[in-house]
Amino acid sequence: MSTEPEPDPRADPPELGASDTVPESEVDRVQDGDPADPADVPEPTAPIEPAEGPEPGATARPIPPPPGYASVAPGQPPAPGRPPAPGASTPPATVGGVVVGKIVDVEVSAVADHEVEVRLADGRTGVIPRKEFPQRPSVGDPISAALLARDDPRGRVVLSHAWARKQRAWERVEEAKASGTPLTGTATKVVKGGLVIDVGLRGFLPTSLVSETPGTDPSTLVGTEVEVMVTEVDRANDRIVVSRRDVLRRARRRQEKDLLAGLKPGVQVPGTVVSVADYGAVVDLGGVRGLVHRSELTWQRFDTVEDVVKVGDVVQVEVLDVNKSKRRVSLSLRRTSADPYDGVEPGQILSAVVTRVVEYGAFMQLEESGAEGLVHMSELSDVPGFRPDQLVAPGEHVMVKVMDVDRKRRRMGLSVRRVLVDD
Repeated sequence: MSTEPEPDPRADPPELGASDTVPESEVDRVQDGDPADPADVPEPTAPIEPAEGPEPGATARPIPPPPGYASVAPGQPPAPGRPPAPGASTPPATVGGVVVGKIVDVEVSAVADHEVEVRLADGRTGVIPRKEFPQRPSVGDPISAALLARDDPRGRVVLSHAWARKQRAWERVEEAKASGTPLTGTATKVVKGGLVIDVGLRGFLPTSLVSETPGTDPSTLVGTEVEVMVTEVDRANDRIVVSRRDVLRRARRRQEKDLLAGLKPGVQVPGTVVSVADYGAVVDLGGVRGLVHRSELTWQRFDTVEDVVKVGDVVQVEVLDVNKSKRRVSLSLRRTSADPYDGVEPGQILSAVVTRVVEYGAFMQLEESGAEGLVHMSELSDVPGFRPDQLVAPGEHVMVKVMDVDRKRRRMGLSVRRVLVDD
């Protein structure tokens, strides 16, 4: 008879195979709440699949917040030093019943070397760093300041004048952009592409928006006050773009409206030539610009517009037409002087000077009136066979007889040979 050795209770339990099972008595004992000996419970041989979700009707177990976030009850502020949980509504911080960051009006009560004491509306004492004031304030001056969440050793309320001034400036710029109201600022320096304009904040004035006149030098405005319109404002990116051209254009159009109401056809007004082109000259009438067509520049013949007028010339012009809806004014320079054809009648014998010699004759200008007419080559001499340039030369003075006058077409026929003998 063989005897088996008794098992050592300190030894590890034998491992179960795939075909081994746990006795039902052990399962019942665990389910009844009787703790099983860890040595008696076998380890599972396969991983347990996680459940896809809670069964219908079951209550989901709350997930704890990640580190750094506090479990805050609704309506309660987060714990000090911890950020609010995502999605939680955080009430504005307050100090002494005043919302932090709120801009309030205070009165200067004392000025020291490094700080300025102020008196709040509720009678409390506040303090502002002296360096936040561009100029030394005086006792009794009313100023704006923003409440800060800082501690003061003497228990005073800490405020910021610079921050309040900046926020008020942003509000003023945004309001000007919304209402289209111009702002006054100082041109501080020239930068690449334009100017820096101080409107309480740093604004940028592009070179293209400096003036209505192209080529204006922006450096001429440095150190001067300019009126500008806000064209772009972005507080998040600290960007402000302004335009001086829009202000000048608005002023010009307002002046144009007043001047156009007083301009009538036939009225003569002074003006200054601002530009010339092949089609004529543009004249500034003191706020309204009109065009003098090349056909209305002078009664005489000319080659180019610059032969008659130049930029900067002060001239007297007559209003021909006014189109208020299109803001267009037609002007005439020649009609301010007498028509040289007035008073010229056929049969008159007058002195003239040769202006041009052509193949078919010569053009001559009457010295008395300035009217120009043509002497056909058949009317130059009784002797045939001579070319016009063989008979007369430019600048030569001769006597002519007026043969006919066409005032509508502005043409006049002259004759040299009929001065003494008429056919």
